[in-house]
Amino acid sequence: MRRRHLLLAGCFVLPVALGAYAQAEAERQLDAAIERLRTGLGPNGTVEWRSRSVDPVTGTARLDGVTVRQGAERMTAAQVVLDGLAGDRVGRAVLSDLRLEGTKRPDQPGPMVMTAGRVTLAGLVLPATGAGPAVNWAEAAVEEAVAEGIRVEAPGRGDAELGRLSLAGYAPGTVREAVLEGFRFTDRREGETRLRLGRARLAGAVVPRIGAEADPWALAADSALIEGAEMGSEKHRMSMRLGRMQLDGWGPGRLTTLAAEGFSVEGETPESGPFVAELGRAGIAGIAGRDTAYAVTHDLNPPQSVQGQEQTASLEGLAVFTAGRPLLRIGAVRARNSWDAAAPGAELGSLAVEGIALDMPAEYGGSWLDRLGFKRVLARLGVDTRMLRGEGRLVSDPFTLQAEGMGSLGVTMDLRGIQIPEPGRPSIAKDDPLAVVGNWSLASMTLRYTEEGLLRALLAQQAARERVPERQLRDRYAQLVQRTPVPGTQAGKEPAEIRGLRDALAAFARDLGTIEIAMRPAKPVPMLEFMTLGSRPPEQAVRSLGITARATPPAR
Repeated sequence: MRRRHLLLAGCFVLPVALGAYAQAEAERQLDAAIERLRTGLGPNGTVEWRSRSVDPVTGTARLDGVTVRQGAERMTAAQVVLDGLAGDRVGRAVLSDLRLEGTKRPDQPGPMVMTAGRVTLAGLVLPATGAGPAVNWAEAAVEEAVAEGIRVEAPGRGDAELGRLSLAGYAPGTVREAVLEGFRFTDRREGETRLRLGRARLAGAVVPRIGAEADPWALAADSALIEGAEMGSEKHRMSMRLGRMQLDGWGPGRLTTLAAEGFSVEGETPESGPFVAELGRAGIAGIAGRDTAYAVTHDLNPPQSVQGQEQTASLEGLAVFTAGRPLLRIGAVRARNSWDAAAPGAELGSLAVEGIALDMPAEYGGSWLDRLGFKRVLARLGVDTRMLRGEGRLVSDPFTLQAEGMGSLGVTMDLRGIQIPEPGRPSIAKDDPLAVVGNWSLASMTLRYTEEGLLRALLAQQAARERVPERQLRDRYAQLVQRTPVPGTQAGKEPAEIRGLRDALAAFARDLGTIEIAMRPAKPVPMLEFMTLGSRPPEQAVRSLGITARATPPAR
């Protein structure tokens, strides 16, 4: 019978004892955590609370009416709940009705204040500094963190709100994922500047350690996303909107892909009045984004693509309006840089701009074009290039610009002596732009223009104004070409090269079709020498460049 009584007593006493031990251990861990916080705050820091309790079964600690002070700065929380306190770790922490108040600056009406409805931390690691109890914040880590209902007020300056901020997998210097939602910022110092952000996400990021100096060029990320961004400035009378932007691969040595859509800028200038610019989509791929940006800002040669690497860029749906009227539309811009698989070392480039529609304002030539019958200029342009790095040769074949109902221009060019700047070396283009082309030479160039209506409209307008037949006007221009003296030559004793040019230009004037002017020097002409040929006698320039011309009548 006595043994039964002892067994029953043990069944009651043991849980009570274990509970008392668990509570005592939780109390000890809580006291140790508070002491570490006090030590980290320094001699001017205090930690106070209205009440505290520890659950004897779970070890959960609750502190009500918490106030933490460090000098003039203060943090308060209506309640702090802590679970899993153990040494330098906190399993879970929940802070409710958080308020942080900064130090008041002499030039401000009040201190900056931040409030948050709820902050949740899970898997928090706070390593000690050396052998002491103070926290080494540079080595702090957290598995999950969520802050909700954040508001920041800076009296006399502005305020900001953030609906939700979540962080996953933060270790010293890295973040697995961070998501920001419902951000609003207003700066009232000079008029009102507003910033809105629907959502932003950062993944696989390299960031500064807590307390470390931030180096923007050391930042890296697997991906970054922005959605629903808006910014407006009363002072500059401008607003911007961005529907969505996704960036993948940012950091030293990484190739970047960027896709953006729904971008617009709206504002007003004293010169042109109100304006609106809109862009449907934009994208780039295969570009060393961070390294290129670093090179440009530090006046260094940017990185170059390597064999087998393709780079692309595109724009769609660009539109510009001024004073409520359309000015420019571009349907699409597509650029590509790739390599010829059949010819190693041959780099291929292409650019196409399609769906160009230009409505020139009346005061900038619009009225003149309208009288010619071209109220709106519809055009497209394109260029294909081939770069042979080993030979230092760049061939453009061709560059074309075609204006619907007006005419088309084509240019082919063969350049030699092209040197690809060594990436990362100081750029010489800023101090001496001509140094870039100093070693270039021109092997050949051809200009080809096909008349499709512009010159005919000009001639018709002039013929009507002078009340003469258009054919008579064309003959007049042809005779002008034939009779105009050429400096350095005698009439009737011109070289065959000059007579050939005259005949081709005169034939084009009489029967507007296609005129082609070719430059084929016996050997490549240095670019700097080419730039000075205009000051030489025409005969010498024609012979040095091997200039010829050919006119082709229009197809009938």
